Amino acid sequence: MWKTILDLLFPIQCLGCNQEGNFLCYSCFKKLSFNTKQAKNNLLIASYYKDPLIKLLIHQYKYNFIKDLAKPLGMLMVKKIKNQNIKNSILIPVPLHKKRLRWRGFNQAELLAQVISQKLNIPIINNLLVRTRYTPPQAKIKNANQRKENIKQAFQLNLNFKNNLENKNIILIDDICTTSSTLDECAEVLKVLEPKSIWGLVIAKE
Repeated sequence: MWKTILDLLFPIQCLGCNQEGNFLCYSCFKKLSFNTKQAKNNLLIASYYKDPLIKLLIHQYKYNFIKDLAKPLGMLMVKKIKNQNIKNSILIPVPLHKKRLRWRGFNQAELLAQVISQKLNIPIINNLLVRTRYTPPQAKIKNANQRKENIKQAFQLNLNFKNNLENKNIILIDDICTTSSTLDECAEVLKVLEPKSIWGLVIAKE
Protein backbone atom coordinates (compact mmCIF):
# COMPACT_ATOMS: atom_id res chain seq x y z
CA MET A 1 0.00 0.00 0.00
CA TRP A 2 2.76 2.44 0.93
CA LYS A 3 4.52 1.76 -2.38
CA THR A 4 1.31 2.59 -4.28
CA ILE A 5 0.90 5.84 -2.33
CA LEU A 6 4.55 6.79 -2.92
CA ASP A 7 4.22 6.01 -6.65
CA LEU A 8 1.22 8.33 -6.81
CA LEU A 9 2.98 11.14 -4.93
CA PHE A 10 6.36 10.64 -6.61
CA PRO A 11 5.83 8.91 -9.97
CA ILE A 12 8.72 6.83 -11.29
CA GLN A 13 10.33 8.57 -14.24
CA CYS A 14 12.87 7.49 -16.83
CA LEU A 15 16.30 8.82 -15.90
CA GLY A 16 16.96 9.44 -19.57
CA CYS A 17 13.86 11.27 -20.80
CA ASN A 18 11.58 11.74 -17.73
CA GLN A 19 8.82 9.60 -19.21
CA GLU A 20 6.70 8.15 -16.41
CA GLY A 21 6.52 4.42 -15.75
CA ASN A 22 10.08 3.06 -15.42
CA PHE A 23 13.47 4.23 -14.24
CA LEU A 24 14.70 3.54 -17.79
CA CYS A 25 12.31 3.38 -20.72
CA TYR A 26 12.89 1.04 -23.66
CA SER A 27 13.75 3.90 -26.04
CA CYS A 28 16.50 5.19 -23.74
CA PHE A 29 17.75 1.66 -23.10
CA LYS A 30 18.28 1.19 -26.84
CA LYS A 31 20.36 4.38 -26.90
CA LEU A 32 22.82 3.19 -24.23
CA SER A 33 26.36 2.80 -25.51
CA PHE A 34 27.60 -0.75 -25.96
CA ASN A 35 31.23 -1.80 -26.01
CA THR A 36 31.80 -4.11 -28.99
CA LYS A 37 35.55 -4.47 -28.35
CA GLN A 38 36.91 -7.88 -27.48
CA ALA A 39 37.98 -8.59 -23.91
CA LYS A 40 41.41 -7.48 -22.75
CA ASN A 41 43.07 -9.49 -19.98
CA ASN A 42 39.84 -11.48 -19.63
CA LEU A 43 37.89 -8.37 -18.63
CA LEU A 44 34.50 -7.90 -20.30
CA ILE A 45 33.23 -4.31 -20.23
CA ALA A 46 29.63 -3.90 -21.36
CA SER A 47 29.49 -0.12 -21.80
CA TYR A 48 31.34 3.15 -21.25
CA TYR A 49 31.45 5.19 -18.06
CA LYS A 50 31.87 8.32 -20.18
CA ASP A 51 28.30 7.81 -21.41
CA PRO A 52 26.45 10.30 -19.13
CA LEU A 53 23.37 8.11 -18.84
CA ILE A 54 25.40 4.99 -17.98
CA LYS A 55 27.23 6.96 -15.30
CA LEU A 56 23.92 8.21 -13.89
CA LEU A 57 22.34 4.75 -13.92
CA ILE A 58 25.29 3.18 -12.10
CA HIS A 59 25.29 5.94 -9.49
CA GLN A 60 21.55 5.66 -8.89
CA TYR A 61 21.77 1.88 -8.68
CA LYS A 62 24.78 1.70 -6.42
CA TYR A 63 24.42 4.72 -4.15
CA ASN A 64 20.71 5.58 -4.24
CA PHE A 65 19.74 1.91 -4.02
CA ILE A 66 17.37 1.79 -7.02
CA LYS A 67 17.25 -1.98 -7.33
CA ASP A 68 14.98 -1.86 -10.40
CA LEU A 69 17.98 -0.70 -12.45
CA ALA A 70 19.53 -4.15 -12.09
CA LYS A 71 17.44 -5.38 -15.02
CA PRO A 72 18.47 -2.89 -17.75
CA LEU A 73 22.09 -2.83 -16.55
CA GLY A 74 22.11 -6.61 -16.36
CA MET A 75 20.73 -6.83 -19.89
CA LEU A 76 23.74 -4.88 -21.16
CA MET A 77 25.93 -7.50 -19.51
CA VAL A 78 23.86 -10.27 -21.09
CA LYS A 79 24.54 -8.73 -24.47
CA LYS A 80 28.28 -8.62 -23.71
CA ILE A 81 28.44 -12.31 -22.76
CA LYS A 82 26.59 -13.22 -25.95
CA ASN A 83 29.06 -11.10 -27.90
CA GLN A 84 32.00 -12.93 -26.30
CA ASN A 85 30.35 -16.37 -26.60
CA ILE A 86 31.68 -17.96 -23.39
CA LYS A 87 30.41 -21.51 -22.97
CA ASN A 88 30.22 -23.88 -19.98
CA SER A 89 30.36 -21.01 -17.50
CA ILE A 90 29.21 -20.12 -14.01
CA LEU A 91 28.57 -16.71 -12.50
CA ILE A 92 30.15 -15.59 -9.24
CA PRO A 93 29.11 -12.13 -7.99
CA VAL A 94 31.78 -10.25 -6.08
CA PRO A 95 30.63 -10.52 -2.44
CA LEU A 96 30.08 -7.63 -0.06
CA HIS A 97 31.27 -7.64 3.52
CA LYS A 98 28.32 -8.35 5.81
CA LYS A 99 28.64 -4.85 7.33
CA ARG A 100 28.27 -3.15 3.93
CA LEU A 101 25.53 -5.58 2.94
CA ARG A 102 23.51 -4.53 6.00
CA TRP A 103 24.05 -0.86 5.11
CA ARG A 104 23.05 -1.21 1.45
CA GLY A 105 20.43 -3.91 1.91
CA PHE A 106 21.43 -5.84 -1.20
CA ASN A 107 24.50 -6.93 -3.14
CA GLN A 108 24.35 -5.04 -6.43
CA ALA A 109 26.62 -7.58 -8.15
CA GLU A 110 24.35 -10.43 -7.07
CA LEU A 111 21.24 -8.78 -8.55
CA LEU A 112 23.07 -8.26 -11.85
CA ALA A 113 24.13 -11.91 -11.83
CA GLN A 114 20.51 -12.95 -11.28
CA VAL A 115 19.42 -11.06 -14.41
CA ILE A 116 22.18 -12.68 -16.45
CA SER A 117 21.39 -16.12 -15.06
CA GLN A 118 17.70 -15.84 -15.88
CA LYS A 119 18.31 -14.69 -19.45
CA LEU A 120 21.16 -17.04 -20.36
CA ASN A 121 20.46 -19.98 -18.03
CA ILE A 122 23.94 -19.75 -16.49
CA PRO A 123 24.16 -21.02 -12.90
CA ILE A 124 25.16 -18.67 -10.07
CA ILE A 125 27.31 -19.61 -7.09
CA ASN A 126 26.78 -17.08 -4.31
CA ASN A 127 28.48 -18.81 -1.42
CA LEU A 128 31.88 -19.71 -2.87
CA LEU A 129 33.68 -16.43 -2.22
CA VAL A 130 33.45 -14.79 1.18
CA ARG A 131 34.52 -11.24 1.97
CA THR A 132 36.23 -11.62 5.32
CA ARG A 133 37.81 -8.19 5.75
CA TYR A 134 35.94 -4.89 5.86
CA THR A 135 37.72 -2.29 3.73
CA PRO A 136 37.11 1.33 2.77
CA PRO A 137 35.24 1.64 -0.57
CA GLN A 138 37.58 1.34 -3.55
CA ALA A 139 35.87 4.34 -5.17
CA LYS A 140 37.30 6.59 -2.45
CA ILE A 141 40.88 5.50 -3.22
CA LYS A 142 42.38 6.99 -6.36
CA ASN A 143 45.90 5.57 -6.23
CA ALA A 144 46.18 2.21 -8.02
CA ASN A 145 48.74 0.74 -5.61
CA GLN A 146 46.69 1.81 -2.61
CA ARG A 147 43.61 0.17 -4.13
CA LYS A 148 45.54 -3.05 -4.53
CA GLU A 149 46.72 -2.97 -0.92
CA ASN A 150 43.26 -2.01 0.33
CA ILE A 151 41.65 -5.13 -1.15
CA LYS A 152 44.53 -7.53 -0.47
CA GLN A 153 43.46 -10.72 1.34
CA ALA A 154 39.90 -9.41 1.68
CA PHE A 155 38.42 -12.59 0.19
CA GLN A 156 38.54 -16.27 1.08
CA LEU A 157 37.02 -19.45 -0.26
CA ASN A 158 34.12 -20.99 1.57
CA LEU A 159 35.69 -24.19 2.88
CA ASN A 160 32.29 -25.92 2.90
CA PHE A 161 31.98 -25.58 -0.87
CA LYS A 162 32.42 -29.00 -2.49
CA ASN A 163 31.64 -28.54 -6.20
CA ASN A 164 34.27 -29.31 -8.80
CA LEU A 165 34.96 -26.29 -11.02
CA GLU A 166 37.54 -27.87 -13.31
CA ASN A 167 36.77 -27.19 -17.00
CA LYS A 168 34.36 -24.44 -15.97
CA ASN A 169 34.67 -20.84 -17.11
CA ILE A 170 34.14 -18.59 -14.12
CA ILE A 171 32.64 -15.16 -14.79
CA LEU A 172 33.09 -12.75 -11.90
CA ILE A 173 30.31 -10.16 -11.81
CA ASP A 174 30.73 -6.61 -10.50
CA ASP A 175 29.12 -3.28 -11.32
CA ILE A 176 32.17 -1.18 -12.18
CA CYS A 177 35.94 -1.30 -12.06
CA THR A 178 38.75 1.22 -12.17
CA THR A 179 42.04 -0.62 -11.72
CA SER A 180 40.49 -4.14 -11.60
CA SER A 181 42.08 -4.71 -8.18
CA THR A 182 38.95 -6.27 -6.71
CA LEU A 183 38.43 -8.63 -9.65
CA ASP A 184 42.12 -9.54 -9.66
CA GLU A 185 42.04 -10.36 -5.95
CA CYS A 186 38.95 -12.54 -6.38
CA ALA A 187 40.52 -14.33 -9.35
CA GLU A 188 43.67 -15.01 -7.37
CA VAL A 189 41.66 -16.71 -4.63
CA LEU A 190 39.68 -18.77 -7.16
CA LYS A 191 42.74 -20.03 -9.04
CA VAL A 192 43.32 -22.83 -6.55
CA LEU A 193 40.09 -24.46 -7.82
CA GLU A 194 41.74 -24.82 -11.25
CA PRO A 195 38.87 -23.61 -13.44
CA LYS A 196 39.34 -23.55 -17.20
CA SER A 197 39.38 -19.73 -17.18
CA ILE A 198 38.39 -16.77 -15.03
CA TRP A 199 36.72 -13.72 -16.56
CA GLY A 200 35.56 -10.45 -15.11
CA LEU A 201 32.37 -8.76 -16.30
CA VAL A 202 31.39 -5.21 -15.38
CA ILE A 203 28.95 -2.61 -16.66
CA ALA A 204 31.69 -0.04 -17.25
CA LYS A 205 35.25 0.89 -16.41
CA GLU A 206 36.09 4.30 -14.93
